Amino acid sequence: MMNKIFAMSLLLAGGLLATSCVSEEDDLFDKTAAERLNEIKDIYSARLEAQPAGWAMQYYPTDEDAVPFGNGYLILCDFNPDHSVRVAMRNAFTNDKYDEATSVWDVITDNGPVLSFSSYNRLFHIFSSPEDVPSTDDNETGTGIGGDYEFVIVDAPEDASYMMLKGKKRGIYSLLTPLEEGTDYEQYFKDVNTFTNTMFSATVPNRIYMMLKGVKYGFDEASTTIPLVYLDGTDPIMTGIRYHFLITKRYDDYYLRFREIIYVGEEGAEAQDFRYDPELDRFVSTENSEVYITGEDPATFFHGEIIDEHHRWQWQNSSEMSDKFKEKWTAANQAFKNVGGSLTNLAFRQDGGQPRIRVTYNLGGSSYEDYLYSMQKDDSGIALQYQGPSKSSGQTALDNLPALKDLIEMMGQHLTISAATTTFNLRYVKVTFSNDPDMWFVARWY
Repeated sequence: MMNKIFAMSLLLAGGLLATSCVSEEDDLFDKTAAERLNEIKDIYSARLEAQPAGWAMQYYPTDEDAVPFGNGYLILCDFNPDHSVRVAMRNAFTNDKYDEATSVWDVITDNGPVLSFSSYNRLFHIFSSPEDVPSTDDNETGTGIGGDYEFVIVDAPEDASYMMLKGKKRGIYSLLTPLEEGTDYEQYFKDVNTFTNTMFSATVPNRIYMMLKGVKYGFDEASTTIPLVYLDGTDPIMTGIRYHFLITKRYDDYYLRFREIIYVGEEGAEAQDFRYDPELDRFVSTENSEVYITGEDPATFFHGEIIDEHHRWQWQNSSEMSDKFKEKWTAANQAFKNVGGSLTNLAFRQDGGQPRIRVTYNLGGSSYEDYLYSMQKDDSGIALQYQGPSKSSGQTALDNLPALKDLIEMMGQHLTISAATTTFNLRYVKVTFSNDPDMWFVARWY
């Protein structure tokens, strides 16, 4: 009986399917092949033109790791109804200067809609030109960078909120995201470059980490935008993987997007797009909030650089400081001026394992005095306890300069250490008196 019911169901389904197909075939053959192709071209052309300010394109010419072939390149494109396209760049190929060029674009059909930069554009076609790449030691004549200038349109929603392209030759994906109406292209690049250089400076003294659901990974060489990611505590060369990223700006937010998806944990959770959260001071995955990129803890870095690495944290007249702290600082400066000298700077440092504050001054010649402290680190900063000068001349200076004594003894308390700008770049830290948030100054790493 069950077999008869099953057979009848198949017959009914087959009849419905045949009826549906006849209707679709009637619709399909109402138009010629040329008309259907033109309709496809018009649909995708309209979606490219739909953003009045144009698009930010995250373009990767190859899937290699080496610079410059593996780098991503931010390209701004404005597709106009007359089929002219304005292309703007600022990268190594434009000598890090803003430049733009206009050429022709089109949507062609080749087993699907294809965006083609169909006439020569001296900027965009840099990546597909077979000429030698001057920034490398090898001769790439005949291949060049090896990128694409035609892209299969993989995904283009009706609201033109984004567009996903796939290189016709290389098969590498490029994401287009809309630019805010009224965007000044040159200023856009300035904003993105300033932000990127602040977060991922080549001279940053501290480390950067990627946290994958509670597991810490090193995020080294981020200034290249091709960082080496490896499990913290393991050999980077043996275990590291290169992940490529680009930074874009959408309204007031900055986004970091990797070329490839990162798979997190045994369940294979995905992470690829990250938004910078200024309150948390980290890039947080838009797919999984337990995945983020962060700088080093300021208090840990501050203490470690003094005790373990023998670096110093220095502040001086030109340093940023609160008005309340500046009163104490100015008084100490004036005390030196009253005896014909000048206060040069103060610095946290250590010698022989002993933490100290070194006062450097000029009094008929450059000289210094060291004042010793015990130093204990906790979660938010350091606790200093004043122990006295390292030699008798230091005590003499305090006896003769009461304002200096006031400053030195005042430092013997708990100090909160935070980032002056961002934990991604701890060249500068903010030192705040924990019992008085209006007393603070900025110290520089040396």
